Amino acid sequence: MIYFGRRSSLAFTLLIVALAAILLYWPTLTLPLLFDDLLHIRLAEEVNLATVWLPSDRFGFYRPLVFLPFLLIKALFGYYPSQLLHGLNVAQHVLNAALLAVLCWRLWHQWRRALAAGLLLAFYPFAYQATAFFGNNAYPTSAGFILLGLNTYLSAIQSSSGEATKWWLATALLFLLGLFTHETVVLFGLLAALVHLNWRLEIGDWRLEIGDWRSTISNLQSPMGHRTIPLQRVSFLTFILLGGVYIVVYQFLPTGGGPLAETGTTAPWPKVLYLLQTAAYPLAWFTRQLPHLPADAIILSSLLLTLGLTAWVAWRQQYGPPLLLGWGWWLVASVLIGVNLPTYYILHGARLVYLGGVGIALVWAVLLDGLFGLPKAGPVIWTAALLFILATSGAFVRGRLAAFTDIAGPITIVEEVMAQRPAGEGVLLVNLPAWTAPARNTYPVGVEYVTLMGSHLFAGELVNENLAEKRPVLAISVPELLSDPGYPYGIHNQAVIETVDGDWAAAASHVFISRYTDTGITTQYAGHFVPVTGPTSPLATFGPYKLTAATAVFCEGVVEVMLSWTLPQLDAGLSPTTSTTSHFVQVLDEKGRLIAQSDGPPLGLRPDIVRLPPEWMIGDWRHLPLAEPSEPVHLLVGVYDFASGQRFLAYDSQQEALPDNAFRTIVAACD
Repeated sequence: MIYFGRRSSLAFTLLIVALAAILLYWPTLTLPLLFDDLLHIRLAEEVNLATVWLPSDRFGFYRPLVFLPFLLIKALFGYYPSQLLHGLNVAQHVLNAALLAVLCWRLWHQWRRALAAGLLLAFYPFAYQATAFFGNNAYPTSAGFILLGLNTYLSAIQSSSGEATKWWLATALLFLLGLFTHETVVLFGLLAALVHLNWRLEIGDWRLEIGDWRSTISNLQSPMGHRTIPLQRVSFLTFILLGGVYIVVYQFLPTGGGPLAETGTTAPWPKVLYLLQTAAYPLAWFTRQLPHLPADAIILSSLLLTLGLTAWVAWRQQYGPPLLLGWGWWLVASVLIGVNLPTYYILHGARLVYLGGVGIALVWAVLLDGLFGLPKAGPVIWTAALLFILATSGAFVRGRLAAFTDIAGPITIVEEVMAQRPAGEGVLLVNLPAWTAPARNTYPVGVEYVTLMGSHLFAGELVNENLAEKRPVLAISVPELLSDPGYPYGIHNQAVIETVDGDWAAAASHVFISRYTDTGITTQYAGHFVPVTGPTSPLATFGPYKLTAATAVFCEGVVEVMLSWTLPQLDAGLSPTTSTTSHFVQVLDEKGRLIAQSDGPPLGLRPDIVRLPPEWMIGDWRHLPLAEPSEPVHLLVGVYDFASGQRFLAYDSQQEALPDNAFRTIVAACD
């Protein structure tokens, strides 16, 4: 009956942890493929199920299990479904939180500590980057192999010699798979030693059995020594040794440098501060309330308070080994990346501290457990402190995920428009965002930004992988369309403006313009370029512009306008367009009052930026929200020079002059 109660408590704990992690990260399922997803897809295209296991100078690391899922998914589906990839990443993070809760339960048999540890890992704020990109799957997956391996390791040392063999084999296999996923798995032996210590102390045996190692080695020298070797006595030492051997061998693998371009400081102190912040993050969060204090003071004060709380809790003997496991876990993971990676890379890479976050989840779970033991108010303090950490961390993660959704908006619009377009039609992206960041960090050190693109990526990869089809793609920046919305952002400029001339897709090119406002990034479909395939009969002529079609539909408070223009090869009697040429589109009500207006050149691009081949047509799409509740009746269209304010002369299809030099048509009602 007691055993059933314990199993029920564990099942309930795992259910709460899993549901919390899923609810926190479900928005990632709506994200497209972005940033390093594209790089890993590019590299996966260069290998197959056989060559993926070989080191390559095309990538800076040896991680065959990173690329294997891409190969299998492509073989199954023929493309890379973004929801599946993001779902796998979320599932891995959920599994890691559950595995940590199971490890805590098995070591200490306390549901409260297991629940807190699982939730704290699920909500660890610096895990957002590793979970949002499937291209960063190496970090949660390698941590998962370590956590699962520690559980099988625990089963091995708890089992009889007959049962232990299968658990040792399982542990060895997980260790090997982990090494094929990420090189930080070399830490497994050290972490296993800390787990081993906690288990021995929990069952009342204070010997870690390292002292028997020498006698065990000496037994190997006798012919019958192998019969007396207790395998569990040297188990973690074996993994430490194998990890050391792998580190040496790894240095000789023919790997390349990878996309690790220098983009910032290499000073060591900011790196140290950042890593310390990942340990004292619940207290470092208070920088939101203390924005004028130096980051050094906030982080060091937070760390001292955390260490002081650790010393106070560890004074009670039962908390010392669990805290040693948590702090030791964080320390070895932090030292490994701190020694091997430059400062600028760490400050931009929250994903790098994912493994260390597992240890910190243990630390804070034990610290909270110590607070629970306070007389009278202990349970209230435990509950309040845990909810505070989860709420602040969860709000931060959700803010990052909202920023990812915002920056990925252009891809959503492109997918909607291009879904029904014929193959061969291309895409022109104007001011495509590369990255964006809040005006002030939540945590005082580190770059809290979200990325859509990188300098090592191409807009064609972004569009084609998300559309699951190949289309011609260009990305340009037009600085005059940019604004200062109060937050920093970067533009992906794949092609300079001069290269756009003559680079259009033969069938058509569709134009998408991103703008940066106080409320976020908005992307609109501006229209398209398409060659004219037959004779056209213009509705109206404005100098070199010929209006061949004009429709206006009123739907839900917005007048949607589509205008088709042709730019014939200029005759001697016509003045060429200039950079000051603009168009006006006006909506009038039944009384002739102006109730909506849109001025600007077709597609919102200066005529001298976009130079089309002769006899190409421009499809100009505009959305005009009404300034006041009214029924739109007429649409007026014209061309003018905004420098002088003078309108181009307008003629109808019979070459008769149009009143006010403007073409007029009816606004239709929405179906």
